[in-house]
Amino acid sequence: MARALAILDAFSAEESALTTKDLHLKLDLPKPTISRLGSMLERHGFLRRSNGAYELGPKTFELGSLYVRQHRVFERFRWPLQRLSAESKQTTCLAELAGFSIVHLLVARSPMPVHYVTETGSRGPAHATGLGKALLASIEAEEVDRLLGDSRLERFTANTIRGRDELFAELDGIRKRGYAVDDEEYADGLKCVAIAIELEHVGLVAISVSGPSADYAAHTIPRFAKLLRRTAVKLSDEAANAAEYSEATGFGSLDALIG
Repeated sequence: MARALAILDAFSAEESALTTKDLHLKLDLPKPTISRLGSMLERHGFLRRSNGAYELGPKTFELGSLYVRQHRVFERFRWPLQRLSAESKQTTCLAELAGFSIVHLLVARSPMPVHYVTETGSRGPAHATGLGKALLASIEAEEVDRLLGDSRLERFTANTIRGRDELFAELDGIRKRGYAVDDEEYADGLKCVAIAIELEHVGLVAISVSGPSADYAAHTIPRFAKLLRRTAVKLSDEAANAAEYSEATGFGSLDALIG
């Protein structure tokens, strides 16, 4: 399974067509293995052959389209994030876990001239971001250990968490105080406060405020956490209202309502 996924992951905008030889050199897999897995992926529509090379197949487009429609529900949450950004003067984000990384699903820029910049769809390390740590603190320790596997915790700054024991101690602290802080752990000069929330028909996500470290003093961090909790209530209401409307109108899912 891992090798089949590696084949799919080898494709990019720059390399949209790859031969068996290309994949052999890129992935260091035996050519017979690539041929066998390529045939299997082709049968299931994940790959197709064109001019002697593999291309991504129609099944990947189908799944990508489903993902886009599924996450259009997050557009309902944009206005609470924009309001949070206006109140906090920080960039606000909504993200979910993707393995041991986070993926930003919504971003609302700060109105201030100097602010944190990231994009919807961008990824970040779970152990070095407020969003990631808030999410990790919301799942079982065994699941955190499984997601981490044998991977090393990459270091980004002098403050980045380095080892498993330090990580699990940090997650215990987050559970006790109710919010996570990125104390310049991902980038020098950048701080963040984040909380996780379980949303109806959506699942576990986290929301954050991020910005210049000078904005994050001992008295402002609790204020940011309070604003995040208030926003979490609004997001929960939006998710519940969408679900109720879906049921009342006979739609089978939020996807049907918004798609």
